[in-house]
Amino acid sequence: MRTIDPKPTRWLTPIALVFALSACAQGGASPPSAPKLSELPQVVYRIDDHRYFELTPDETCFDNMLYFVDTAKGIRSEVVKFDAVMNRTTLIIDAANDQYLVAPVTRGGNTSCSSGGGACGSDKMPYSTDGGRTWRLAWSPGNTYDLMATGLTAYQSHRKGTITQGLDLTLSKPQSDDWKYLDDSFVFKPRIAPADTKVMCRARGNGSLK
Repeated sequence: MRTIDPKPTRWLTPIALVFALSACAQGGASPPSAPKLSELPQVVYRIDDHRYFELTPDETCFDNMLYFVDTAKGIRSEVVKFDAVMNRTTLIIDAANDQYLVAPVTRGGNTSCSSGGGACGSDKMPYSTDGGRTWRLAWSPGNTYDLMATGLTAYQSHRKGTITQGLDLTLSKPQSDDWKYLDDSFVFKPRIAPADTKVMCRARGNGSLK
């Protein structure tokens, strides 16, 4: 003969279930918190769908390490610390370039010297000859000029386009006198236009973007 339990099972109501789960959660490990906006890497310049420069900004962006990323080749390399003069800099890297790349020019100081040779106490241009795996620094004519690269050559010009200089990136240790003036008929034309033409870092400071 089957015995019937005189105390039937009591199911929790939806509201009671919520309180019960909440109590369990409080007694266990806290779930990981989402990263803050300032902790997320930010793309400051994009060449194409898989190559870009990024940094993780703090309140000002500046003095944070700039990284080059190539997701297709699995590259993420240190380039140079982000400088105030880099923000809004014109940068045009021919997207057809695979090995020869440049990065925004940084200001030098009297005690600052390049490990790549040639740039000590002056404006410096980061450049790579191996697709962004490693970076060196070359002397730069200025930090407010437009910066461009196509083929084996980097170019810098005044914003009015009155003076343009070119540098052969195949040189082992480019020096200041390796930049060559080009005539007024020179017009820069990338074979494949990059996704961006400006460098831009937006930092969250004092409750607003800078």
